[in-house]
Amino acid sequence: MEAGRVVAPDETGGLVPFGGSLDGATAYDSGPLVVCAPGGASFLRPAAVADPEVWRQVREEVTDLAEELDRVAPLLAGGGLERMMRRARSGAVPSGAYEADPRQSCPELVARVAGELGTGEDAAALYLQVATLAAPTDRNVRRWNGWSAGQLAQARADLLATGAVVEAKRSRAGRPVFLPGEWTDLKAPHLPLETAKLAQHRVRPMRRNEIQGPFVRVLPIAPLHEMFATAWERTSGERESGR
Repeated sequence: MEAGRVVAPDETGGLVPFGGSLDGATAYDSGPLVVCAPGGASFLRPAAVADPEVWRQVREEVTDLAEELDRVAPLLAGGGLERMMRRARSGAVPSGAYEADPRQSCPELVARVAGELGTGEDAAALYLQVATLAAPTDRNVRRWNGWSAGQLAQARADLLATGAVVEAKRSRAGRPVFLPGEWTDLKAPHLPLETAKLAQHRVRPMRRNEIQGPFVRVLPIAPLHEMFATAWERTSGERESGR
């Protein structure tokens, strides 16, 4: 590393913080990483880690901050944000439909889930939304899926009959069905959600109602068809292990 270089204000625009604030501190600059001393505030130059091998080396250099560094991975070249942009331009989902409706974004996965849960495709789609999305409120699900209140109620009843979700009343959730397991009561402007979803969204709750993650809100970090598949693998494994 180049020791003791002061990072000028006009250089900070390309830096992504993953462990503190700059505040004009003296910094050690290796190119991909800028680490301030004292204090250890850490910053990343996304353009400098486009090469997977460079990314691997950077993670090895900051093993104690690897989890925080991974939170910015969706923002890197080839990361989840770029894949979402390519997906949006691909025409994979018909005009007027939503990626958040698994029947539109990943119909093969919906068919597989329906077969394994023993439900119709509407209930399977609802399960994927509950298992994956940060805010699958009744209002959102009806908009994404184009459902009436009656259609949502039927899908919910079919899904509850499988035992894959539980019914409860939880403040500010905006929905009555949830994954089994722990619950994280995030405060406004965020909605509370199942604790199991935090890792998939690369989010960690902080003090004073704040979160640490790639974005200031709990948002998808990859194309939703990818996130639906990842959530299904996770929840399938949990059910098989009896968790």
